[in-house]
Amino acid sequence: MKTTYYSILLLLVAGLFFSCGNSKDGMSSNDNTSEDAELISKKLSDFYAEAPDSSWILRVQFDSKVYFEDINKGLKFSGDVDELHVAQGADVVGISAKSNSHILRLSIDIVDCGNNGKNVDVMLRNKDKKDGTNYSSCGYYRGNPKLHGVWAVEAIDQKALNADKFPKDIPHFEINLETKHFGGFAGCNQVNGQMKFEYNKMNIAPLASTKMYCADVSDIENKILNILRSGPVVYTLKSGKLILENPKGSLTLKSVD
Repeated sequence: MKTTYYSILLLLVAGLFFSCGNSKDGMSSNDNTSEDAELISKKLSDFYAEAPDSSWILRVQFDSKVYFEDINKGLKFSGDVDELHVAQGADVVGISAKSNSHILRLSIDIVDCGNNGKNVDVMLRNKDKKDGTNYSSCGYYRGNPKLHGVWAVEAIDQKALNADKFPKDIPHFEINLETKHFGGFAGCNQVNGQMKFEYNKMNIAPLASTKMYCADVSDIENKILNILRSGPVVYTLKSGKLILENPKGSLTLKSVD
């Protein structure tokens, strides 16, 4: 009886060791964990793509991780971004990521596909082999997950905003990545619009607003709206601040808890 008990215990320990080894290696054939389910989520990634037959999925967080799963082969890749470059004069994004055992390279083209999507090509190979497996499909920019939330305008063109000038409230906006909705208060009027994303870029069009006039506040509001309405804004996230800028100027916003 003791022999049987210890045999079962050894099998359980061996199984646990093998599972941990796969996790550390960045490749796994295990069932999805709750963390994997979050990684697969279309709503929580800078970029998301999947095969037309749903046989594989790709999730990219540009500043940190690449997650890839080949469902048919039972393979999961999770690796840190090793290299990222954007072709000069074009928004072609190239990324390389590595785990202990595999290398993944992907290219996001400027060629449109699907509903506001972009062509994406993926190559996954074992580090010990020259050849890998290639995948191609349509993928979608979804905006950095850290954008999701409410932001208050702190400065325009790097000049601090004087909160005392706003009798109602300081300008603030909510960015909802699930609905792609941009809305809030521009200092005098309520505004609403829909967002589209590219690499590090946000385009709000159309951005509609109510038509109230608020004397001096209206001049400040017009500067804000002029920036937001003048084509895509490049966004930068740093230390709890969000910077939106284009040739018309820049807005610095702080996160509102």
